[in-house]
Amino acid sequence: MLKHVVLLQPKAETTSEQIKQVLNQVRTLPQSIPGILDVQTGENLSTNHQGYAYGFVMHFADEASLKAYAPHPAHRVVSEELLRLCSSIIDFDLAEQQFREHGQV
Repeated sequence: MLKHVVLLQPKAETTSEQIKQVLNQVRTLPQSIPGILDVQTGENLSTNHQGYAYGFVMHFADEASLKAYAPHPAHRVVSEELLRLCSSIIDFDLAEQQFREHGQV
C-alpha cells in the first residue's frame, strides 16, 4: 500500500469555501479511479504550517494504481482546479512498508 500526501498553499485571494469545494471533489475520486482505497481531506491543524493550510492523504492499493491516478481524466479536472486555487502544492508519496521494515512507527 502507498500513501499519497498533498499539501496545499492557497493563493491569498482563494476563499476557504473554494478550497472546501475542491476537497469535496478530491473525496469523490475513489468512485472514478480504481486503486484508491481511502481519502482524507482537511485543514492543517498545525500552527507551523508555513501557508500549507489544507491537504489530503490518499491510500493506494499499489504503485501501479498510483501511477494510473495522475493521467486519469477525473484526477486531471481536480488537479487543474487545485493549480488554479493554490500558489504551491507539495506531493509526497510513501510506501507504508518502509516504516515497518525499519521498526518505526
